[in-house]
Amino acid sequence: MKNKLWKRLSVILLALLVMGGTSVAVRAESIYDILMNELKEAMKEPVNTSYLSAEWLMTGETLTMVAQEEGVNPDKCQYGFYLRVKGMFWMTLQKYGTDRVCTWTPSASADYEICIKVKYNKKIVKKYFDVRVTEPLTVRSYVSTSYIQQGETVELTGLAEGGFGEISYGFYYKSTDEINWTTLSGFSAASNIRWKPQKAGTYDVCIKVKDQDIQSDEKYATLTVAQPQIKTPASFTVTVKSPISSPYFWQCSVDDKELIGYEVTEQTVQMERLKTYVLREYRFTTLSAGRTSVHLFYDTHSGQHYTLDYDITIDKNLNYTVNASEGSYFEQETMPKLQPVTGSFSIFMPKETGAGRWKCEISNNLVAEMAGSTSEAGEGELYSFTILRQGYFTVTFRCTSGASMTDQYRLIYNLYADENLHVSLIDRDGYYIDGYYWPDIIVPQTAEDNGESENT
Repeated sequence: MKNKLWKRLSVILLALLVMGGTSVAVRAESIYDILMNELKEAMKEPVNTSYLSAEWLMTGETLTMVAQEEGVNPDKCQYGFYLRVKGMFWMTLQKYGTDRVCTWTPSASADYEICIKVKYNKKIVKKYFDVRVTEPLTVRSYVSTSYIQQGETVELTGLAEGGFGEISYGFYYKSTDEINWTTLSGFSAASNIRWKPQKAGTYDVCIKVKDQDIQSDEKYATLTVAQPQIKTPASFTVTVKSPISSPYFWQCSVDDKELIGYEVTEQTVQMERLKTYVLREYRFTTLSAGRTSVHLFYDTHSGQHYTLDYDITIDKNLNYTVNASEGSYFEQETMPKLQPVTGSFSIFMPKETGAGRWKCEISNNLVAEMAGSTSEAGEGELYSFTILRQGYFTVTFRCTSGASMTDQYRLIYNLYADENLHVSLIDRDGYYIDGYYWPDIIVPQTAEDNGESENT
């Protein structure tokens, strides 16, 4: 460009000198100025002042790129926009043209490089930008359970989707009545921890998640830690029979005597279809958790052999489950089942005028069943309870009353079931009809009268 301008300038000056004259000299001066201006314009180099709307954004968001220059005539400029993942090949977002603005919506997270080119008189000035694109950080952390007993372990899991780069997790807790948090594990790549609370109570649990950039989020949960449940043995029985004329009786064995203990609790005589049999009752008691088998066997005087086998699992709370049973029984009768040893009691709750229905709550699993039945006269409800275990438990009754149904009667019975599952009252609390009346506990009893027994 410079050479061409100098050639044009030389030719014009030579022609003017040959022609001579003042007017010609004036024209030559004007032409010279024009050519010098063109030369200066051709020698200019634009300053690339392009810019981006952001240098960090999420996938799905739109980035605006604006081409801008200084120091040259913008009418003679063209602009190009280019993109690449760092270290990869360039791709064209927008070819050279007069449009100064280009937009781009990324669909994948990565570190990108953007180049905006300004072209002027075949001169190209580039400007580069680093852009980081991340996916939104979505937290799906969770706690394995909301309720455990003291001494048990809860699992806290940090789980996140999206974000940029390495994800780190932090685990914290505090009692619900406290302000300050305690750190279980500071931020690290470990996304899972196990925690065994040392005290019973209610706790707030927090799982924090953050990515390599500035994104972070938290997940909260509530954990209730109950006092450890008292392990009380469960009892169950089976009754087998043999002819009274037989010199043999049923015998019993347990594979693991540390899991189940047993004893013969009762032996009676029974008449059936003009035959007399001896009934033998075996009572079993769970001792510790595990799996074992109970075997009953009987050999007749004629050489017949009968066996009864029960496969049993005992859980950590000394509950038992019969997994399977098989065998052959005397005179091909139905194989006897293992029956739980239970106790029972009931409480009659009277119906008050203008009061709602009674609601009953039981403190633990010592009582297996609760059923309420309304009396025919409609004067109240009889609540019947089945006791499975020895131990202490509480039965609570609540009932709303009054026109607004906001006043509440509350009766609390603290009870104890002994080893024979007989229930007795320890104490009681609450208020009902100004405290003048307490429904009694009805316990089945056996009374002896002239050698005969009857339930009262």
